[in-house]
Parts: sequence; structure tokens; C-alpha cells
Amino acid sequence: MFPELQRKLVRRYTLSTGLILTFILAVTFLFYLSSQQSRREASFTDHIFTLSSKLQTDSTFNDFFLSQLEGKHRLIIYIEENGTPFFFPGTFKPRTDRSKLLDKASDLAAKEGIFPNSRPISSDLLQSSLLEIAGGHHDSYLGSVTIVNTSSGYKKLILLQDITVNRTRLIRNAFLYLLIDILGIILLFLTGRSFVGRSLLPLKEMYKKQQDFAAAASHELRSPLAVIRTAADAASANLHQPEKYLSVIRDECKRGDSLVKNLLLLSSAQQEGWGINKQHFELDEMLLHLTELYEPLCSAKNGNLLLTLPEETLPPVYADPELCLQIFTVLLDNAIAYGLKDAGKIVLGLSLTQDKLTVSVTDFGPGISDEEKSLIFDPFYRHDTSRHEKTHFGLGLSIAARLAKLQNVVISVRDTEGGGCTFEVNFNG
Repeated sequence: MFPELQRKLVRRYTLSTGLILTFILAVTFLFYLSSQQSRREASFTDHIFTLSSKLQTDSTFNDFFLSQLEGKHRLIIYIEENGTPFFFPGTFKPRTDRSKLLDKASDLAAKEGIFPNSRPISSDLLQSSLLEIAGGHHDSYLGSVTIVNTSSGYKKLILLQDITVNRTRLIRNAFLYLLIDILGIILLFLTGRSFVGRSLLPLKEMYKKQQDFAAAASHELRSPLAVIRTAADAASANLHQPEKYLSVIRDECKRGDSLVKNLLLLSSAQQEGWGINKQHFELDEMLLHLTELYEPLCSAKNGNLLLTLPEETLPPVYADPELCLQIFTVLLDNAIAYGLKDAGKIVLGLSLTQDKLTVSVTDFGPGISDEEKSLIFDPFYRHDTSRHEKTHFGLGLSIAARLAKLQNVVISVRDTEGGGCTFEVNFNG
């Protein structure tokens, strides 16, 4: 169940975050593409402006200036005056023949109404839009055709710039962005698998605890049912003495009833909708009442129950008195069952430290090891597995811990000095 759930969560996580990453990279690349194109067109427009200004102001052109301009910026410059080309063969050698590229530029300009003999009418300048020209060897060019009025007629400028390198760079960068996207998705998958795996650990532990709880509850319920069935069979076989077996059946029914009640109580305590009736009450009065109830039980087992109260007046606590009484009852029952036989006494105490009231139940029995201290509040856990007391199912401390948590009360256990263990219930002031 969990491996399939983990795979589904990892797939959904990777798909959703991968789409977000792809979208961000796509927008970033488009912005980069737009900025590069704007810079390229702005640079090309500057060259057009420089040359067209010279056409209007200068009667002659320096070949050295034109050759430097071509070589530095990968330009193709063609100038003619009144239909006569300037004698400038050009220094930049494009992949496609210059004359073919110039003819393509003229044809594209003609589509915009700029013909070889066109003259500016309403202004001194006639200029085409920025033209995109494809060469014959996978080369690309940006071009423009400009015609300028002069005192002696007109001058024509065809300017091309090789942008093949720029397009190659853009394609390379596009593959780089794609590689980053793929690597990012792979990393998202790996981190998602690790993150989902860690996130599912508490759920796996809870599921395992539920399975263990169900198995333990089934085992505990099966035990009294097996005894009842055996006693019923024996009573059927021995009709002259049924009372002995009926007594066993009644005892096991009581035991099963007690177990079911504890299971229902634990299940109810784990629900968030548990009704809590908090109010102010005196802890010392409750402990006096508990002492009166449990003294006869301790005496019957040849033990003593001692109550220690501070001399100063204690403030009331704000909690649910019924739930608190049940918590203290569980702790006293466990102390009598496991800690009374060896030492002969149990101490029920109440102390006040820095506005914090603490109720303690101290026994002087065999104690609890450090490894077991973290387990004793689990359902069906028994400190001494060799014991076979049928009245204890290992549910009491788990119920007490849950009832304490519902009230934001802290319950803990520590070693008793000299041997044994002390359970403490802390109420914050």
C-alpha cells in the first residue's frame, strides 16, 4: 500500500513542480530572447543611422572606414549614387555570395514599395523596415534599404549584418535551458522521493501501531473467549457439577467486558471531539479522597498507602476533575499491581514548585529500565511479560497519557531514589 502511495505522490510532486520549473525557464528564455533581439536590432539601427547621416553630409566615403566597419560588425555595405555603385568591393566575406544577398534585400524592399529608382517624396529619407534575409548556407542576415535625397540627386544604401553567430548562440542557449530543465526535474524527482519518504514515516509508524493494536486486542479478546468455550464444553460434559464452570464463565465475561470498556475508552480518548469539562478544583481534596479509597486495598495486600501534602495553602488547578481522577486511579492501580509486593508501601504526593503543581505516585518496586520508559505508554505494553494477571491488559497507562494530553497536562516517569519508579502529573499554574 505505502510503496504505491509513495510512487503516486512522487509522480504528482515531480509533475507539478516540474511544470512550474519549465514555465519559469520558458519565460526566462523568452525574456532573454527578446532582450537579445532588441539589442541586436538597436545596434543595427545605430549602424543605419551612422551611415545614412554620412550619406547626407559627406560627398565621399573612406574605404578604410567602411572596411573597418564591415570587419568589426560583420556588415555588408553597398552604396550607390544616382544608380552608380561606389567602388568598394567589401572586406567581410559572407557564406552566401554578396550580390545574391543584396538582390534579396532589394526584392524584399520592393515589396514595401522601395524600388531601385525610388526617390523620397515627402522627406529627405526613404527607409525600409528591418528585413530578415536567409542565405543559401544556413546563414541569416538582418538588412535594411535606405534612400537619401541629395543636392545632386539621391544616394542608396543597402546594409546587411550577419546574425548567424547570434542564432547559433541562441540555439545553444536554448539547449542549455532545456538541459537545466531536465536536470532540475531529475533533482525534483530525487528530492521529492526523499521528502515523500520522510513524510510518510509517521503515517507508516501509525499504521504499524494500528496493526499491532488490532493484533494485541484480538489476542486479548480471544483469551477469555477460549476460556469461556472450554468451560462451556466442560459444563456440557459434566452436567452434575455445572456451577464450577459457570463461575469461570462469569469471571471471563467480566474480564472481557472490562477489556472492551477500556478499548472503547482509549478509542474515545483518541478522538478530537472528546468532551472536556474544565473547572477549578482542589487537588489535595481529591488526593485525600483517593487515599481513603485505596488504603483498604493496600492493607489487603499487606502494604501501606502514604499521602504527603505541603503545609502551605495550594492554589486550585484548572482541569477536568473526572479525567484527572481517572489518571490518578490508573497510576495507583499500576503501583499496587507492580510495586507494592517488594517494598510494602506506596507514596501519593503533592508539591508546589514555581506555580506548578505536581502529583506524584511513588513505588519502591523493581523499577522500569530506560529502554522501557518510552514504551510503557503504548497500548497493550506490559512492563513484566512474565506476569499473568488477567485484570491488567496494558491499556491503563496509554489511557492515562491520552487523557493527560487532552487537558495539556504533562505525565512523565522517572526512577525512584533507591529503586522503583515515580510517575508525575504536572499542572501548570
